Amino acid sequence: MSISVIHGSPQTIWAPLNPAATVYVGSIVCLDYSAIATSEGVVVRPVAAGASGITSIGDVPLGVVIGTNNRVPVYSATYKQEYITAEAAAGPHTPVTGKYFGVEGPWNKSENRAFVKVAVINQTSVLRAPICNAAIGTAPTLLTATAGSTSGITATTNACDFTPVAGKGTIYCRTGANRGEYRITDDTSTTVAAWDYAMSYDTAVGDTFVRVPLRTIGTSFVTIGDGTVASFIDCAKTPATDYDIIHVLRLDLSEAGKEYAEFTFDGDVFATARA
Repeated sequence: MSISVIHGSPQTIWAPLNPAATVYVGSIVCLDYSAIATSEGVVVRPVAAGASGITSIGDVPLGVVIGTNNRVPVYSATYKQEYITAEAAAGPHTPVTGKYFGVEGPWNKSENRAFVKVAVINQTSVLRAPICNAAIGTAPTLLTATAGSTSGITATTNACDFTPVAGKGTIYCRTGANRGEYRITDDTSTTVAAWDYAMSYDTAVGDTFVRVPLRTIGTSFVTIGDGTVASFIDCAKTPATDYDIIHVLRLDLSEAGKEYAEFTFDGDVFATARA
């Protein structure tokens, strides 16, 4: 499970890693602008800090990792992807011969240095990201109604994974008379979901739902990754304080464990200097 570019990558490139960095396939990478004087290559893009990442400016996404130059692939059972770890800064001077293979472009083909292949992205690139509950492979919590509504505009359930912000979340009916219907929620409760556009039928005890902190379409505030990987949207994070701004094009919550969003980044994220 990881992020992929499904439309609009202008090109793919090979990029070196920062010394001692670990980078996972399917993660968004950037340069480490917090220490740009000693930055030698890419790192996994940190989780956004502040509204639209305003306190972590400079973490402009370069692209999504689609491969490494490890001769022998290395896989993480935790993050469910291949990864590569660069040596410390002095490492290339005393290399492990034959560890790396396959770098293209202007780079020295015999260089003993960790690289990743990156699908470059910009404001028009469309990405697909799995939606997970705090960790890769953990699905959003299934919600079961303990009270319904004869007007089809509310349901009371067990607690969802985040504290909702009015107009910034979606509820999806997975089973019941309204199965397959999505609605934008305007409540701030973890247990009493409410929306304005009535569902087709009454909501009822025993209906099941999923709630996520994204809109079905349009501007959404999200947390991407967990600091180690930047390969999923975290539905356990409340879209109120620290977030990236994205524009959702498609939200699919129909299958447990395979929930995803397709989106573009807001142009603001590509502005290195902003206040």
